[in-house]
Amino acid sequence: MLPCTLSSHRAVGGVSRTGLPSQRPATGFSGARLSRSGACNAVCKLGRNQEQAARPVVERTIEGAKAAFATFLAAAVTAASVYAAPFTPGSGLLPTGNLRSVDGGGPYDFSKLNTSAAHVKAGQAARQNYTDKDIIDFLCNVECVEGRFDTMGVQGRDFKPELLGEGFKQSKGLRQANLTPRTRAILEEVALSEQGHALYTRQAGSTVPCPYVDYDKGFNAVFARAYGLPDGETISKLFGKDWDPYVNDATFALSMVFLEELGATGNKGLAALHTNPILQDSTAGLATTASAFAALERSILFDLKDEIVPPTNETVSQVFARLSAYRDSMDGPQIDDQGLLNKDPRFIAVPGSFINNVPTDIRGLSFARTPQMNLNILTVGAKDGKGGFFPEGIAGAIHTPVGFDQLADGTEEWDGKPQASQVSAKDVSNIPGPITGEGPDKVPGQEALTQDLKAGPLVRDGADGRGAEVKN
Repeated sequence: MLPCTLSSHRAVGGVSRTGLPSQRPATGFSGARLSRSGACNAVCKLGRNQEQAARPVVERTIEGAKAAFATFLAAAVTAASVYAAPFTPGSGLLPTGNLRSVDGGGPYDFSKLNTSAAHVKAGQAARQNYTDKDIIDFLCNVECVEGRFDTMGVQGRDFKPELLGEGFKQSKGLRQANLTPRTRAILEEVALSEQGHALYTRQAGSTVPCPYVDYDKGFNAVFARAYGLPDGETISKLFGKDWDPYVNDATFALSMVFLEELGATGNKGLAALHTNPILQDSTAGLATTASAFAALERSILFDLKDEIVPPTNETVSQVFARLSAYRDSMDGPQIDDQGLLNKDPRFIAVPGSFINNVPTDIRGLSFARTPQMNLNILTVGAKDGKGGFFPEGIAGAIHTPVGFDQLADGTEEWDGKPQASQVSAKDVSNIPGPITGEGPDKVPGQEALTQDLKAGPLVRDGADGRGAEVKN
């Protein structure tokens, strides 16, 4: 019998370009890559059973083949770990960031998906050596910026200590906004959801404190750039007053959506950088809710689009256009931002009204930003990460905008080495399932939000549990 090698059988191993046995780890069913010992044992047993197949007894031949296949299959499905393998056409798992596909349906033509390809290239350039923990820490910083602004503006209160983190410093420029009852009710849901986003980062393991944020300085630095003023000046030079986000529905919604859409695009970009599938799914969930709330805020502003925004002499749609142009100018050469109205046929353009509640490309695909892009916007281009909203910077490994305008060289040259491991189902069995009708009355973290309903246990059944008015 020949020595047992990983190249003995094509279903398990492979042959290198030189024709010698490949040292590439074995690839098994469904693209799963076996541990080296498991693959060798499977191949050796398969080889021994092939020797038995030469015996004249047909029944033993059949039984031997069955036993060999069963042994191989057992090794495939019980391997301790399954890894993201280097790309090889027709086998292995798809490595992070590689646009080439490994299933049998290809080859695929992605040449027309320019928006998504640009997002992936930017993400690969931004990924560097950051861990999932680094990404969660960055996310904690930006969710604090959004959530605290929304919570104070709508509810007149700050985050609870559980969300602020140990060692946080009080921020500057947080006040309650002068909102109409209808707008306040709508935006309170947004504020509570943003608290939930911050809660997610804490439950995912972030321990960095909420950063020191100067909202007055940050918004005024942004508006100065949006109106073409040099750094250090504010729009008071043009209009006699600085920007105040809390004056009315229009000023607050404009300020809120400025941050919200950084969250929507930034969370989508972050989801692609995660290696852990649970964190990836969760961060993608943040992106979808942020996009929905940004659309809601745009809808509020669309109804106010022709109102004059104090202290400017411009309408809501004009001010929004300036903020959009500022964000677009600060995150690289690509076009990935749009105003309240859109007349550009290269994107979704509604005839007549030109309403633009959800900024997308022509395919209806939302945009994405890297952490560095968002930092460049929020710090107003401060290379050391200290400026704009963050005069003292932020904590964590991702803290400067350096590289915000970089793209990976190309989709074919990206690193195909293993970048993450996936544990087997039995190893993640301690993850709780979804809340069902028989689930708990309380869930972890619900008391960290400022909901304060003072209600009883969760109502699981009946119309009243879904917000309907129940009449006796």
